[in-house]
Amino acid sequence: MDAAAAELASGRSFDTLSLREVAKLGGIAPTSFYRHFHDMEGLGLALIEEHSEALLNLMHGVREQASDGRSVIRASVETLFDCIFRNQGLSRMILQESLSPYSPFRSASEKLLMTMSRDLEEFLTWDAKNRGVPLGHPQLAAESTVAILFTTGIALLDTPAAARERYIENAIVKVRMIMRGSEAMGQ
Repeated sequence: MDAAAAELASGRSFDTLSLREVAKLGGIAPTSFYRHFHDMEGLGLALIEEHSEALLNLMHGVREQASDGRSVIRASVETLFDCIFRNQGLSRMILQESLSPYSPFRSASEKLLMTMSRDLEEFLTWDAKNRGVPLGHPQLAAESTVAILFTTGIALLDTPAAARERYIENAIVKVRMIMRGSEAMGQ
């Protein structure tokens, strides 16, 4: 898996990788590959699953950062985009495959987006209750937030580093607008 992830990080797309190439890069015989994965699709799904778990764990850690006085919105957006930049190959695969109509990885990518939306909805509901703030349509607020962040993430992958800050700040403003709207609709 590490060999395939390294190739993705170098800018290659998953569909250009061959089983033999991944096995060679991983230092194993092609027949040994089958002890771990049924085929390249199995490898791709395992990569997405591993990245998804790491991303969800990372986002849970954001709540601790926010308790240190940092804005939960800013911390969430910056943490997500930092993860996308550090894992560009896998992130590109997940983001692009979530939009592809016939990809075997689409459902795994969609599962990540749905899980992140549900997780965010639970947090928004909990946070609003703790702050004593009414919240209208938390599910839609969470889904909209995740959609904006992943759409921005796709754009950021092809944006020069010098121009990224503007996109990140715009994403933070958009998320704040969604949250203010959700709070206003809860009254």
